[in-house]
This record gives sequence, structure tokens and C-alpha cells, in this order.
Amino acid sequence: MDKFLAKGAYPAYPQTMGGKRTFTKTRYRGVYYRESTTRQVAGRPDRCFVVWVAADNGKGRWHTVGWVSEGITEKLALAKRQELIQENVLGRAQKKNARATVASAVDAYAAWAKAEGKAIDREISRYEKHMKKPLGALRIEMITGGMLTALKADLLTRLAPESVHHCFAFLRRAINHAISEGLHGGTNPLATGRRGTFTMPKVRNACERFLTPGEAKRLLDELRQRSPQLHDMSLLSLKTGLRSTEIFSIRGQDVKKGTGEIFITAKGGQRQCVHASPEIIDMLLAYDRMPGERIFQSSKGGPIKWGISDAFGRAVDRLGLNKGIDDKRNQVWFHTWRHTFASWLAQSGEVTLLELKELMRHERIETTERYAHLIPGHQIRKLTIIDETLRQG
Repeated sequence: MDKFLAKGAYPAYPQTMGGKRTFTKTRYRGVYYRESTTRQVAGRPDRCFVVWVAADNGKGRWHTVGWVSEGITEKLALAKRQELIQENVLGRAQKKNARATVASAVDAYAAWAKAEGKAIDREISRYEKHMKKPLGALRIEMITGGMLTALKADLLTRLAPESVHHCFAFLRRAINHAISEGLHGGTNPLATGRRGTFTMPKVRNACERFLTPGEAKRLLDELRQRSPQLHDMSLLSLKTGLRSTEIFSIRGQDVKKGTGEIFITAKGGQRQCVHASPEIIDMLLAYDRMPGERIFQSSKGGPIKWGISDAFGRAVDRLGLNKGIDDKRNQVWFHTWRHTFASWLAQSGEVTLLELKELMRHERIETTERYAHLIPGHQIRKLTIIDETLRQG
């Protein structure tokens, strides 16, 4: 008996009203039939032949070949099974020998991302500017660790570690996609850890600086004079904790006055909802956009694709907020608004870590714990546990 049926492991197959169909094994391996209860051929129940073909994942699947009344015999069913097995073998061989270039892998990934509604304009821009020339024309299997290390070192002389990290992370995703689609039959040269030897650029730019109320007011006033739209985006981030890319995604139809909700495309492409004050809702509705139009648009109209305007940096410089500070973690940039939002909430003493996690929409509590030290009495309260335990003794 076939090893799969011997274990009673019937795979998914069309069911009758009574449950799973029953199969009878023929003399040929992997070939089975079931008998019809309603029709006959030559005075005997008509038989439908099916074959079982194992897939790469070991699970396999059933394939219906046809009925005796249609001229199908056991031998024809066996021939069909052998044909399907051969197709699987050829498919695996083609997949193994696939030789995509980096450029073709990126093109395939970009097409997939567009179909999935993912915004990767900035990633594509970085790739074309910094990685296409040295790597684009190469077949993926030709890329060596030495090439990647040299390119990483070169980029780090011109770009921030975070930007370099984004460049390589995007390329790694594109190649992983090419592998999953059978465009590349080898390994990913950018794999890290146990799967590879490449080391991604170290990024240590988690924002530590948050604004004082006075600094926030001065910066908002400066931005209002330079760019009303940039002022509004900043105020929105400060009062809701939204990221810049999330702010860029808001359309006219996403702002709900009745419920005070704003629907956004969050990090990772997920659709999420945040609540905002009536003041913020009215501010967004004042742009009077059509349902499908972005609330905040580029200077030429349409979606913002290239990030926050340089006017933000000029406003920060005008106020001297970054004067003498070289460490980006302590500099003021647009993301500082989100960090300030979380920090002020933590300092208020009215928000728990779990509540802050929900407001910040963090996936892991470990990310939120970076604000724990700002909660009034957090460390002191923990230390009193020792005193209380001693008193109980």
C-alpha cells in the first residue's frame, strides 16, 4: 500500500456529503480509484482514477485523471502519474539552476510590492543611487562576501549607518523574494547569522532626545512661518505619535470626524486606526481633499515620496537645537516628535507601559520599555520591593 495511505494520512480532497471519499488501491503504486454510486459502465460501477504525487514539502496532492467511461485505464493513470512526477523533477531542476541578476530580482520584487500596495519608492531610490551600478548587472551567485563588505565600507563613508542598513536590507528582501519565486536557485549572499556570513551595518540611532514644552512651541512657531503644511504634520506627530511615512499615507477618506479616527498605513503595510482630538481632525479636514487624495502633498502635488522637507532641518538650525551635538540619537529630527509624544506621556504618570505600547502601536513590549525610566517613581518603586520583603521576614 502507498506509504501515505498506509498512515491514514489522506490529504485534502473534494468531499462527498458523507465525508471523505474512499479510495481503493490498484496494483500500481500511487494509483487509486473510487467507484460511482450513480452510474455504470458495462454493467459495473464506473470508476474514477486518481493519482498521488509527492511535492517538495513532502505533503503531496491528489490529481484526478478521469473515468473508465471516458476511456481511462489503470495504465493511463499510471502514465499520468509518471508525467506529473517528471514535471516536478524538471521544475525543481529549473528552480535550482535559475540565475537571476540583482536587477531582475529587484524588478520582480518591485512589481510584487506594487501589486501588494507596499510603498517602496524610497528603497528603490536608494538602490538605484547607491547599489545598482556596482551590483545590478551581476548574477546573484556571483556576489561574494568581499564585494558586499567593500561596498558597505564605501557607503559608510558617504551615508549614515541607518541608510546603509536600509540599502542592504532592501536588497536582501528582493533576493529572498527571487528565491521564493524560483528566479534564483542558490542562497542569499546577504543572509546573516546561521544562514550566512554577511554582517549588516550596525545602527545605533534610537532617538534619545525629546523636546521640552518650550522647545516644541518654538519649533512649531518657526515651522508655521516656513511651511504651514510641515507645521501641521509636526503637530499631528506630536499629538498622535504618528511616523512620517504614516502621515504621508493619510487620504481624505481616512479622516473620520464623527469618531475622531484617522486610518493610516502603518509600518509593515498594515492598516491601523489612531484617535485624535477634534482640533487635529478639523486641521486635517481643512485641507478639503477628495476621498482618494493625500492630505499632505508634495510641492508639485500628489504623494510625498522623498521624505520630510529640508525646511525642517533649517528650522532646527535656526533655533540652534542641534548646536554642538554630533550624536544623532540626541539631535532633533522629525522622528523626535514621536519620541516626545511617548516621553511626555510616560512622564505624566497617568499612562502604564502597556497603555503606552498600545498608543505607540509597538509590536513588542521590549520596544516600549525604553520609556520605563521616565515614569515617575518607576525605579524607586521597584527598589522598595526589597524593603517590603525584609519587613515581611
